[in-house]
Amino acid sequence: MRTFYCNGTIITMNEANLYAEAVCVEDGRITAVGPEDDVMKLRTDEDQVIDLKERTMLPGFLDAHSHFVAAANAMTQCDLSSCSNFAEIVAVMKMFAQKRKLPKDAWIMGCNYDQNFLEEKQHPNRYVLDEISDTNPILLIHASSHMGVANSKGLELLNIDEHTKDCPGGKYGRLDSGGIPNGYMEEKAFLSFQEKVPMTSMEELISLMQEAQDMYASYGVTTVQDGMVGKPLFQLFKHLAENGLLKLDVVGYADIMTAPDFKEEEPAYANQYSGHFKLGGYKIFLDGSPQGRTAWMTSPYEGEKDYCGYPIHTDQELRCYIELALDKKQQLLAHCNGDAAAEQYIAQFEGALSERKEKDLYRAVMIHAQLVRKDQLQRMADIGMIPSFFVAHTYFWGDIHIQNFGEERGSQISPVKSAIDYGMKYTFHQDTPVLAPDMMRTVWSAVNRVSRTGRSIGENQRVSVLDALKAITVYGAYQYFEEEEKGTIECKKRADFVILDRNPLKVSKEELADIKVVMTIKDNEVIYRRKEAVYE
Repeated sequence: MRTFYCNGTIITMNEANLYAEAVCVEDGRITAVGPEDDVMKLRTDEDQVIDLKERTMLPGFLDAHSHFVAAANAMTQCDLSSCSNFAEIVAVMKMFAQKRKLPKDAWIMGCNYDQNFLEEKQHPNRYVLDEISDTNPILLIHASSHMGVANSKGLELLNIDEHTKDCPGGKYGRLDSGGIPNGYMEEKAFLSFQEKVPMTSMEELISLMQEAQDMYASYGVTTVQDGMVGKPLFQLFKHLAENGLLKLDVVGYADIMTAPDFKEEEPAYANQYSGHFKLGGYKIFLDGSPQGRTAWMTSPYEGEKDYCGYPIHTDQELRCYIELALDKKQQLLAHCNGDAAAEQYIAQFEGALSERKEKDLYRAVMIHAQLVRKDQLQRMADIGMIPSFFVAHTYFWGDIHIQNFGEERGSQISPVKSAIDYGMKYTFHQDTPVLAPDMMRTVWSAVNRVSRTGRSIGENQRVSVLDALKAITVYGAYQYFEEEEKGTIECKKRADFVILDRNPLKVSKEELADIKVVMTIKDNEVIYRRKEAVYE
């Protein structure tokens, strides 16, 4: 049986033929696209017809960077994004623990607090969190996921005290010169602490991952990423894939520091899907968070004489990891927020390529690319490096970036228009669970570049709606080496679609974030349907 889609607006994202009137699908593949009369004459009585009811269909959206398992795990954590002061954090966390009936020794986890939006304008400390409980260990995860705070019991259980030294690429907050930890941790210090917190049970996590898939699908996402897969997480994905529990395509990126041999050890998943999961390459972190003031910059933060953030790896260390990825012919994704981190990544790739006959980067990606400069974008274009922009920062933290970097630097975060001017392919992401994978909010952000307070964040970097849509369709597929399979509605490609309640190319740019996903279709199977949307 074939399926025909008609009676709506079909945006193919193939610029040569941007619009179509009907689409035919068979066995999960597109077999015909074009005028309704031409496509529908192929129909027989046994075929199914989906009436789009004048809605708009596009290719399924591709998430260019997020942390899928962390997004699932975040569903067990208390969301603190609406808290405006310490007292509210304490009250909300207490209520969360009571509602979940957590025992007196269970970890209580909170997420999405941001000191930038708290009345105190600082991180809570261990003693604030002790007001929630002095028997339960507690960990709050910052909205950036790069820092957090633990209470006294949490520090005690994981042996963090005045004798604990800062680690390279991370540090602990201190109460005084005596070195007593105040509970705050950032970058590698925080990540090391977080890794030691007991994980959610396998059974609960598998259930949560089903919920996470539904959440991504509700935003029109059909391909999702897990941007840091160590060996334990790989085993989880392998279980999901082997047992048919994945309905989205998931692309995992192995931690290059702990799992460098995935291609040899797991050939069934290396650069190819098995059970909707594949390993796409490697991931590495090079710096921190701009809103957390840990991104590595070439010039100091506003109000600082010398402080520029800091790197995670030396040039030599990074060069070795780049050489490893190139030797194995694998894509490398690097987290770079500050322009110093961007410079390190570009320069070390340039150096590695200069010593090789083969100049293929295997589509290396700079994740976030928040403060990458125009001169750096030009060099990225020259070697074929892809920027994946966290462009929704313009709305959620645009005002904070102006405070941290000044108008000249802060207004130029996520310079998408400059990337277009240099003829680059680029993608967008939300770094979920940092933000929900709301693709249309991200498109709105790239087109409007307006902050929460209504401030313009770099008008010169605004882009057209079509160029914004390319980042989550055509170029998203290219980033994953899947341009022959996804990203446009064309014959032989997979039937991954999203149906929207309005045409983003026709509404006012202010309305883009309000467009709703009506239905999400993966391989011609409906995986999300909005409740009020009824289709035969």
